[in-house]
Amino acid sequence: MNTIKPLDHIANTKAYVPGGKLHGAAGPVAMLASNENPFGPSPLAIEAIRAAAAEGLQIYPDPDYTALRGAIAAAKGIGDPARIVTSAGSDEIIHLLTQCYAGPGDEVLFTEHAFSMYEVSARSHGAAAVKAPETDMTAGVNSVLGAVSPRTKILFLANPNNPTGTMLSVEALKSLQDALPPHVLFVVDGAYSEYLGPDYEAELRDLVDRRDTTVMMRTFSKIYGLAAARLGWAYMPRPIADTFQRIRGPFNVNALAAAAGIASVGDEAFLKRSRDHNTLWRARMTGALNAMGLATPDSHANFVVPDFGSAARAADANQALKDAGILVRAIGGYGLPSKLRITVGGAEDNTRVLDALQAFTAKR
Repeated sequence: MNTIKPLDHIANTKAYVPGGKLHGAAGPVAMLASNENPFGPSPLAIEAIRAAAAEGLQIYPDPDYTALRGAIAAAKGIGDPARIVTSAGSDEIIHLLTQCYAGPGDEVLFTEHAFSMYEVSARSHGAAAVKAPETDMTAGVNSVLGAVSPRTKILFLANPNNPTGTMLSVEALKSLQDALPPHVLFVVDGAYSEYLGPDYEAELRDLVDRRDTTVMMRTFSKIYGLAAARLGWAYMPRPIADTFQRIRGPFNVNALAAAAGIASVGDEAFLKRSRDHNTLWRARMTGALNAMGLATPDSHANFVVPDFGSAARAADANQALKDAGILVRAIGGYGLPSKLRITVGGAEDNTRVLDALQAFTAKR
C-alpha cells in the first residue's frame, strides 16, 4: 500500500461543481444551468474551425498567439497586444495569476457570493480564501476595503457577478481601485461585460490603464458561445503580463479555439443579436417571475435569480423543473439556498421554464 499523499492545502480544496447534466429525461432538455448562449457561436467561428481543421491538426499552434491577440486588440481598442494574454478559458487565468502572486501565508479576497473558482484557486495554491460580506447580493466598496489586510495579495471581483447578476458602477470600481493598497492585485472579471455593451467594455479596459495593479479578465464562453472551445483572455500591465507568460503553457490554447476566437471577436452583428435577445428575455423573465411572487432582482448578466423563500421550496422547484426536462442551477453552495439561477435561453426554453414555474407556484 503506497503512502503517497497530496499536499495538505490540495487535500483541503473542494472541487468546483459544474452545472451538470439531466439524465433520463423524456424528450428534449432545456439546458438553463450554465449561462451558455442559446444561439451557439457565431457562424464565422464555425466556418473558421472547419477551415483550421482542414488545414491539419498535426502542427502546434503559434505559441505567441499573435493573430488571436491582434484580433482581440483590434476589436477591443487595445493599443498594445503584448499586454493581452490568452488562456484555455478564464479559469486558467484565475489559476495562473494566483500561482504567480499568492501562496501559503497570503490571502486571496473576493466577495461573499462570488464565482467559486476564486476560492478553489486560492486554496489549491495554499493561500487563505477571504470573503467580504455583500449587501442584497451586491459587493460594496467599504466592505471589500474592510477585508483587505497586509496579507492580501489578490482581489477578484466579477462585475457583473456570477451567480447573482449584480454589479458595481464603474465609478465605484474606480473608488475601490484608488483606495486599494499597492500590494493588492485587483482582478476585474468581465465574463459578462458584453451583455452591457461596448461602452461598458471600454470602461473596464480603461481601468487597467488607470492603475498598474489592475487586470481585466474576459471569456469567449458566454456571449460568444464558445464554452466548449475553452478560450479566455486578459488585459494587464506589461510587467504582470510578462510574469504570467513565464508559467503559461506554451500551447495552452488549441488551434481550433484560436481560429474561432479570431473570427468571432469582431462579429458585431452576432454580438448585437445575442445582446438584444438577452436584454428582451431577461426583462420578460424577471417580470414574470416577480408576478408569480418569486422575488427576482434585476440582473446585468444572462441569467435571473428568483427567490423561492426557503431552501426546501427551492429544492422542490428544482426537482419539478427536472421532472419537466428543464435543468437550472441550484446555488446553495454559494450561500444562496433559497434561490435558483436560471439562464436566459432561447425563446422556447424560456417559455418552458416560466410555464413550469407558473404551474409549480400555483400548486405551492
